[in-house]
Amino acid sequence: METELDEEYDQIMRIELQYEKNQLKSESETLINDFDAEIKEMQKEKYRLESDLKNAEIKLILLFEELILLNSMETKDKELTAQLTSNRQDKGHIMKDITDITKKLKEKKKEIDSIKHQEEELLAKFHEQCPEGGPKYNEIRRFYERITKKRRKAEKPEKEEQDEDDEEGEAEQEEEDEAEAEDEDEDPAIAGLSSEDFKIDEIEKLRDERLQLYDAKEKIGMFITDLELSRKKMETKEKNCNLELGETEEEIRDFQKEKMAKLN
Repeated sequence: METELDEEYDQIMRIELQYEKNQLKSESETLINDFDAEIKEMQKEKYRLESDLKNAEIKLILLFEELILLNSMETKDKELTAQLTSNRQDKGHIMKDITDITKKLKEKKKEIDSIKHQEEELLAKFHEQCPEGGPKYNEIRRFYERITKKRRKAEKPEKEEQDEDDEEGEAEQEEEDEAEAEDEDEDPAIAGLSSEDFKIDEIEKLRDERLQLYDAKEKIGMFITDLELSRKKMETKEKNCNLELGETEEEIRDFQKEKMAKLN
């Protein structure tokens, strides 16, 4: 027979077991709820990753499309770049040529100024031999300043090599010109003057020096004319080059706009 004490003990045990049951049930429910919450978060993360993956796939497709488009435009892009480089190089060469020509022109003009100064010095020496306002001054001055064919032919610059027939023809023409020049050297006004009127040798020496300066100045003048013509040609080329360069740059800008429009 169970005593009252045994019944009380059993009741206490039931209470303890019920409490433990409730505790275990509560812990189980908490674990299940936490697990469900984690599953939901993992599901959300899965959806986010799947979305990112889809976006990455779409972006990859777009990048491939852009690559195909850029590859299709690469040839023209290289052509325009090469053309721009060529235009700039051409302009650089032209500018260098213009600079060199301008430098040579300055040098030659300095030589002309130097020759003019020497001519002034010769004229001063001439006036020492033949004072201005003296007897026969005008005739002697005309003799001093005269340019003869003979002298001019002798002082002409050498040309490039030519055919033998051309050289023989020029030699014959030169002999004829020299013969004419000898006749021209006989100025009646000078022929009638004696050494007492003026120092013939000194005047002729001064005249020869002046003719040498005249020839040198004429050669330099011809060279300057050629240089100026060359510079004008270079300046024309520079203008054309600037136009081509501008057109190329404009074409590149338009091409870049077209490329960006297609990429966007």
